[in-house]
Amino acid sequence: MNEVRLFGTLTKDPNIRHSEREDGYEVARFTIRVEQGAREDGKNYADNVNVVAFRKVAVLVEKKLRRDMAVIVLGHIHANSYTNRDGERVFSQDIVVDKIDIVTDKGVENMAPEAMQTMPETMGDLPFSEPEY
Repeated sequence: MNEVRLFGTLTKDPNIRHSEREDGYEVARFTIRVEQGAREDGKNYADNVNVVAFRKVAVLVEKKLRRDMAVIVLGHIHANSYTNRDGERVFSQDIVVDKIDIVTDKGVENMAPEAMQTMPETMGDLPFSEPEY
């Protein structure tokens, strides 16, 4: 089972692009900071996790999400590799959004469940060229 649930805050505004495929669907990329809490040394630690959303969810992400907003992301891990500009093979992992909620002082706002989707059907044509984080 490939399922991920994360709570964190956006490190910057989402970046949206259109795929290079003929249908040109939207792709939103953003990073969330996920706190790990204090360790034995007393310091707080956090991970910056790369997240990607497609199509209608990407459009909603662009419209509704901004830096420092708290979100709950439900999704799955997608391992990726590409060749960078220097000709080196680079490997990465992204969390692909299946569902995302905004967390506010008033509670949790569901970002339109009818727009939630999974990845495009053809994995080989995904716009996972060199990411810009």
